[in-house]
Amino acid sequence: MLAETIRQSAMLISHAGYGVPTDYPFLLWSLSYRAEPTAMAVGQTPANLTISATCQDVRFRRGIMAGMQYQTVIHRGATRLGVGTLRMDCMAPDTYARLRAPQLSQRLPDMVPPQGEYQDDKANSVLVPTGEWYTWRLQADRRHPVLFDHPVDHVPGMVIVEAMRQAANSVAGVTAVAPFEMDTNFIRYAELHLPVFVKAFPGPIGPNGELSVRVTVEQDGVSVATGRLMTRQIVREESREESLSVQKVG
Repeated sequence: MLAETIRQSAMLISHAGYGVPTDYPFLLWSLSYRAEPTAMAVGQTPANLTISATCQDVRFRRGIMAGMQYQTVIHRGATRLGVGTLRMDCMAPDTYARLRAPQLSQRLPDMVPPQGEYQDDKANSVLVPTGEWYTWRLQADRRHPVLFDHPVDHVPGMVIVEAMRQAANSVAGVTAVAPFEMDTNFIRYAELHLPVFVKAFPGPIGPNGELSVRVTVEQDGVSVATGRLMTRQIVREESREESLSVQKVG
């Protein structure tokens, strides 16, 4: 959710603050965040987040914003939840069409065929086991209302981010786990008609139970994205309060 919040707020500022036309495609190059694990605890009611944003290295082409470095500070109520950064470009539709023409001219039927009835529980999973240790094939339902929130001719960056998160969760082996740190870099487009493989490489476990997981996303033997995630088990607010009550009684 933090990654998607950072992405959407950057696009909103691009359109509303810099006048980028709504038909201009965005190219995501990197996205990262650092969150305070204790501030990420899940409560019984929705959390109110406040985002303070700073746009740096803003570039223009023919009077229209062509790219920027975007930094955010995110608060949950009065508590600082974390910080995030994003680097992106945007370009005119005709420029984008010329850029993508060679790949799209060779395009075959999508690796992910049209599914039957849409089902939320199955659609949220984007990884399919391959039989190899910590290796999955990417498969996402293109009718997903969040992961595919607009028509695309490639695998969206946020689908890749979600694949990295799910891979890190699988490596952690804990159901309720969250990445409180994430660094991702996008190298090239992942095409829809070729298989995409996600590979995870777990690191050592830290003193507070945090696990570092390096993830690579590959297509046709070439990296299309890389990431590093730090995960920790989620503790619900009510569970922490119950624990404190038990300690006080004891």
